[in-house]
This record gives sequence, structure tokens and C-alpha cells, in this order.
Amino acid sequence: MRFVLPLLLFGSSLMTNGWAQRKGSSKRTSTAISMKSETEGTISVNFVSAPDGAALTGGASGQRSLNLGTVSNASGAQIPNVQVQKLPGRFVVTTRFGMSIQNGSQHATSAAVLAALAVPDTAYTFRLDGIALETVPQLVQGQARIGPTIMHRLEIEVPTSLTEKNSQLHNAIIFQVIPN
Repeated sequence: MRFVLPLLLFGSSLMTNGWAQRKGSSKRTSTAISMKSETEGTISVNFVSAPDGAALTGGASGQRSLNLGTVSNASGAQIPNVQVQKLPGRFVVTTRFGMSIQNGSQHATSAAVLAALAVPDTAYTFRLDGIALETVPQLVQGQARIGPTIMHRLEIEVPTSLTEKNSQLHNAIIFQVIPN
């Protein structure tokens, strides 16, 4: 049984007009998380590949994709640095990515990072750095340092009761970055 887990990420900052991503094409054999970074005002957020995470690819316009490939309970992941942990009645797909927050005005040295699911999803459980995501923003990091790249762990828990036909994931994670 194979599962395809496309995921879309959105982000914004309360100090700027924000940034957003659009969903990449979803094929049965691949899973991608699309991310786009923009700079507006004094805060900018960039997604980068983690040394121990799935590779980010992208174009010149800042559009980035995190490809998790095909994953299944039986055969695991086909992409390097994407792990599949088998548990009774479910499996967990995990990878890492980096986020860099920059402040051009130098007025803030840290920022709060919040994340939320765009729509409720009862089939899957999403966790970012161990924090279960809901449609209400959850505090992922209260004092993220501005400047260095900070690594994050994304986990998607998939019930084994899902079949290949009903296992496509259609959701988004919304990030908010608030300088403090």
C-alpha cells in the first residue's frame, strides 16, 4: 500500500505583507511541499535544505519544493533523508528542513514562530518539532534567533487503514513569524 502525501506551506509575518506558496502538481508517485520565500519590509523568511532532510529544489523566483517521494508502510521511503517509522495501526513519515529569519532593520533579535493547518484533517496527524498542528496557530518556537538557520522536523502520521485510493493528502501548513 503506497501513500502520496503532498503538502502545501503558507507563511506570513505580522510585520510585513507576508509570503505564500502555491501547491505543486501532485502525482501518484511523488510528494512535494512547495515553499516560496519573499522579503517585504524588514523581515524575510527563507526555507533551506537540512543536511539530514529531504532536498529542497527551486527556481530563480524563490519557489521551492521539498520532495518526500513515494512512501508506504511496506517499503518505506524512496527518497534519501525521509524516514518512515512503522507503528501499530499507523506509520510516521519524517524529514527535516531549515528556516532562516532575517531582519533588515536590526530592531529585533528573535521572533516567535507559529504554525497551523489550513483546514482540519482527521485522517492525518501533523507535527512540527513535536508540536501537533491544528487549525489554530500553535507556538512552535517562542524565541527563534534571527540570523542563523534553524532546523525543523516535520512528521506526518498516516493511519494504515487508509487505502491507496483515499490516501492523498490535501492540506497546507501556515507559518506566522512575529518579531519580538
